[in-house]
Amino acid sequence: MDNSQKNSLKLGIICNEFFALSQGRMGGFGRAASLVAECFNNHPELGIEVVFLAGEGYGEPNQPNPIIHDTPLILRQRNKLAYALRIWQEKIDLILSIDYRSNYRPLFLLLPRTPIIVWVRDPHPPEDIVKINTVRIPGQENIQPQGLKSADCTSLAGVFKTSKFLKRQVLFATVSPFLKAKIEGTYGVQPKEVTILPNIINLEPREIRKSAKPTVIFLARLDPYKRPWLFVELARHFSDVDFLVLGKSHFQGKGAWQPMNLPENIQLMGHVGGEEKTQIITSAWVLVNTSIHEGLAISFQEALQCETPLLSCVNPENVVSEFGIYVGRYDGSGMEGIPKFVEGLKTLLENHELRTKLGKEGRKWVTKTHNQDNFKKVFSDLCKKAKV
Repeated sequence: MDNSQKNSLKLGIICNEFFALSQGRMGGFGRAASLVAECFNNHPELGIEVVFLAGEGYGEPNQPNPIIHDTPLILRQRNKLAYALRIWQEKIDLILSIDYRSNYRPLFLLLPRTPIIVWVRDPHPPEDIVKINTVRIPGQENIQPQGLKSADCTSLAGVFKTSKFLKRQVLFATVSPFLKAKIEGTYGVQPKEVTILPNIINLEPREIRKSAKPTVIFLARLDPYKRPWLFVELARHFSDVDFLVLGKSHFQGKGAWQPMNLPENIQLMGHVGGEEKTQIITSAWVLVNTSIHEGLAISFQEALQCETPLLSCVNPENVVSEFGIYVGRYDGSGMEGIPKFVEGLKTLLENHELRTKLGKEGRKWVTKTHNQDNFKKVFSDLCKKAKV
């Protein structure tokens, strides 16, 4: 990156979550934002200074910026002029947009000539929205679950059109080739070029040692979108296996899922991070994903980095069928997929050779593709295209 005219490049990362319990929900978008910030903060020689830009979180007047992941977070302000002055004060050279949400638009308008990289992570074209809206919590079929409503991202088309007039660069990148086909239906834009910008998977297990007793993990929020009740039902079929749930609910009340009458072999761990998380994933035999929909989930890649194969009813980029068992698609509550989940888990638990092979091949794929060096190289190329 050419910093001959300036000591550093100021990168603003905009998102609605930042993988910090103090700032609300914990999800894949926030995880991606935090990993990028950690990458550049840990490598000051790259000359990139990072600031987080909140898409939806509001702060109080004169409140100091929260610091998360060693990075200042600029919250929105009710006073639009004060907020604009605060943003302009940062002198941001480049915006990394973690996917796109309509509440990013005011910030894009405040910086009308600042180049944008839209990092497409989980696009929802109309056909995916239809599928997501089928979800129902067992026993609550007449209640609309919380958290299913897909964001309307089509206002990005207006930003794109205005930016062309202003000669502002708007570049598109995504974590996986299969997501390119979903861009136009989600954002109303068909870019000429979409760059593959890989995830940064930074889990580094010291050694791969699986637990003596079969252990299966669930790594996601306990929200209806993720259909955690399927994991619970699966546990009822394997009383001699430990089922660990890593994650917590974002929603409460009507339309939220509440863990009740759990079998004795399930343990709710809540949010787990750092070395403890790495150790749990590494010791697990299988990661189970029961979501109605996924992009290329970071949890899949973290599991594979720890040589833990996958069992899932979604198969982004064919990752699950290559490095685990894909049980097929099941809409609605997903309960009709339980026999296939049971069959798949039984195969993985009983076949040590298969389990080991899938785990090792999965780790090889993650290590080769989704790593910090590859991210930095592609990001550098994007900066050159953005002329920063």
